Amino acid sequence: MTSRPNMSDISCKKRDDYLEWPEYFMAVAFLSAQRSKDPSSQVGACIVNTENKIVGIGYNGMPNGCSDDLLPWRRTAQNKLDTKYPY
Repeated sequence: MTSRPNMSDISCKKRDDYLEWPEYFMAVAFLSAQRSKDPSSQVGACIVNTENKIVGIGYNGMPNGCSDDLLPWRRTAQNKLDTKYPY
């Protein structure tokens, strides 16, 4: 039979090494940036309201409906249409 731990053995205090809100939201933005397929710039965003609730998360990439394989990812080229910037 397993004995239950004595209640005096269990800490009744909250942890004090948890992430503060700004660090938490920056970590969420950093993690979302990892979804970007852009070879030169990975950018993530975390939009938060005044109640510290996340209302949006995003990252940079091709416009919705555009294939990641059809449009160029270059930063520079002789012809501006061969870069990622026209769209």
